[in-house]
Amino acid sequence: MTSSAEFQALFQKGKRIDRPAFVVLWGESPGPRRAGFAVSRQVDGAVGRNRVRRRLREAYRLARAAAPSGVALVVVGKARARTLPLAALAAQLRAALSDVRGRQP
Repeated sequence: MTSSAEFQALFQKGKRIDRPAFVVLWGESPGPRRAGFAVSRQVDGAVGRNRVRRRLREAYRLARAAAPSGVALVVVGKARARTLPLAALAAQLRAALSDVRGRQP
C-alpha cells in the first residue's frame, strides 16, 4: 500500500487484531493482497522506528503465505517489536494473519 488514503481508511474502518509486538488492521479489498507498515511514536527516535519497520517487513516476508488474498493490511509496530527475536515476531504475525483468514466471510 502506498497512498495515505488507503492507510487512513484502514485506521478508521479496518478490523483490528492486537498482538504484543504489533497491531494488524485489515479490510476487504478487491484484487491481490496488499500490505503496509507503520510504527507507533512510542518507539523512540527515527532510527528505532525504521528498525522496527524493517523487522516487520522481514517477518511479513516469512509469514506472507498465511495471509489470505483479497485483503489490505496495515501492520502497526509497537516498541516490543524492536527486541523480540525475528522468529517469534514472524510466528506472531503468522498467527495474526491466520486469524484474518478465519474472520473473513
